[in-house]
Amino acid sequence: MAIRDKLSGVNRAVALGLAIVWLGAGIAGVAFGVGRGQVVLAFVGLAAVAYGLLWFRVAARSKLLSWRELIAPWRA
Repeated sequence: MAIRDKLSGVNRAVALGLAIVWLGAGIAGVAFGVGRGQVVLAFVGLAAVAYGLLWFRVAARSKLLSWRELIAPWRA
């Protein structure tokens, strides 16, 4: 399955929306985890922040990420 070269404007808007939601949820998770002393919640929040940053990258590049770009972006 080939990855499309460019995303449409609607797809970029959806990717941006997903990035904002994931970043917001991740920051809230980190804040609640640190505030209540729950380490697992803080780590899950950090994972959500990382996922949100990946969606920002999709929106900025206007291209879906391949597995190679996802795991080792400096090599792609």
